[in-house]
Amino acid sequence: MVPHFLPRCLRALPRLLPMLAVVVAAWLALAGQGHADPRDWLTAEERAWVAQHPVLRVGGSASYGPFTYVDEDGRITGLSLDYARRLSELTGLRFEFQPPQTFAENLDDLASGELDVQMSMRETPERAQRFGFTRPYITVPAVLLRRAGASGDPLRPGEPVAVARGYAVAEFLRDRYATNPLQVEIDDRTVLRRLAGGEVGAAVMDLAGATYLMRRDGIGNLRVVEDIGFAYGLGIGYRRDWPMLGRILDKALTRIGDDERQAIADRWITQDTAAMRWQRRALWGGGVALALVLLGLGLTLLWNRALQRQVRLRGELLQRELGERMRLQDADRARELAEVTSRTKSEFLSQASHELRTPLNAVLGFSQLLAHDPQRPLDETQRARLRHIDEAAKHLLVLIEDMMTLSRVEANTLTVQSLPLQAGPLLRRVVELAQPAAQAAGVDLRIGLTPEEDSTLPMVQADPIRLEQVLHNLISNAIKYNRRGGWVQVRASAEPRGFRIEVVDNGIGLSVEQRAQLFQPFNRLGREEQPGHGIGLVICKQLMDRMGGRILVDSESGKGSRFTLELPAVPGVA
Repeated sequence: MVPHFLPRCLRALPRLLPMLAVVVAAWLALAGQGHADPRDWLTAEERAWVAQHPVLRVGGSASYGPFTYVDEDGRITGLSLDYARRLSELTGLRFEFQPPQTFAENLDDLASGELDVQMSMRETPERAQRFGFTRPYITVPAVLLRRAGASGDPLRPGEPVAVARGYAVAEFLRDRYATNPLQVEIDDRTVLRRLAGGEVGAAVMDLAGATYLMRRDGIGNLRVVEDIGFAYGLGIGYRRDWPMLGRILDKALTRIGDDERQAIADRWITQDTAAMRWQRRALWGGGVALALVLLGLGLTLLWNRALQRQVRLRGELLQRELGERMRLQDADRARELAEVTSRTKSEFLSQASHELRTPLNAVLGFSQLLAHDPQRPLDETQRARLRHIDEAAKHLLVLIEDMMTLSRVEANTLTVQSLPLQAGPLLRRVVELAQPAAQAAGVDLRIGLTPEEDSTLPMVQADPIRLEQVLHNLISNAIKYNRRGGWVQVRASAEPRGFRIEVVDNGIGLSVEQRAQLFQPFNRLGREEQPGHGIGLVICKQLMDRMGGRILVDSESGKGSRFTLELPAVPGVA
């Protein structure tokens, strides 16, 4: 039996449906208020720039595989396009790839303003004068190639070597292998074909491009001889008159995580061979140790979850404040990002140092076990790679120690004493410790002070440990940035304002622009080919300030440098 109220409900249903639709729409609107603008990480000024320049003209190449090339259907594709699509999603900019040209032609068009962007491009001092650059998003080593079965491994003096026109490795080869004439070809494919056909005996290319072209063109008679010590840190080149574009792209690249970057690289760069699989098994112990590093870092991140939130909020605030004022310059970009990181991560680094040092020592231990295992001896190539692992781990340990010192200075937790001391014996001790490095570099290191002159110098007010640390850093730099046959001199003198120590050399010196950026954290001043990490001089300046002194610099490019330490003398003591 049908209830008596059911017919009335059915008759009222048409009038209730519009009301129900209004309620559902209101609920959906309220629910949608929780979704943020996907580009809320851009400032208002940056969003306005994107609205004014919605389309970017991007240089294309027909044969720069696997980064940019033309596929079988005549379409431009490659790793660079994957990054362009991802950056387009993040920024709202549309990347339009232009008809393919050679790499050198694309550089000329970018300089003249006919192109706005060139993907997968390495920054060099010469290019930095013509273009702006983002941070690198992928790094690929350059290798020496020969025909299989050909005699000779490393380059012989005077032997010609083929390279493609317009690539940054050419300048490296002119400096490192000055006696080897360069045979410049139009592109990488021409280089490989002439090498495979015996027209040239040696060639240099990036490993990813060489692997891709040999696989695609079926070239099987070539072999990789060695890593030449040059790596393509590939970023995005853009018009120099558009610094805002560089800032937007840099911020967008930071939002592409490591997993996503690895997925893109795995899609386009395949280097897996039987020899490399055997090598992975041989280096399994090193992989386990590195896994322990990651595990320790993960545990540290869990312990500092609340701290990470504060760091992220402070970092975003600082980035917004800097974003309104800074004009991105070529060398300033890395420094400014490093300053934000150093200010916001100091507490995190102090807690993470132990967890990082312990597994790094395990890496060193496993590499030594592999190098000296009599039951599984390694060949020369594997021993060379193990040396790279060992050197990299030791370099990372030094970097961690320097970063910890810098963070302790910034956090005001580093103890600096002020004691009266005789500077002469300390200077001679530091010079004596640095003599082996100077002899290995072919540099004459001497001290302009005799033991008899010690008594004529006043007592200086300083922390002996920290002063020795500063002097060791300055002398090491003077040796490292010198030339064979050069000299370094350390001298001291009394001054009306106190006491002066000078470290003078006739090395490569510094330009005006480099001197202006000298005490910026993590700024390598364009000398990435030299070992180091760009915070040694920052620590020296901080320590001198803490000891009541100061550090002065007088340098000229190509003519050497003079670093001067001024410290107070002990009052009333000769």
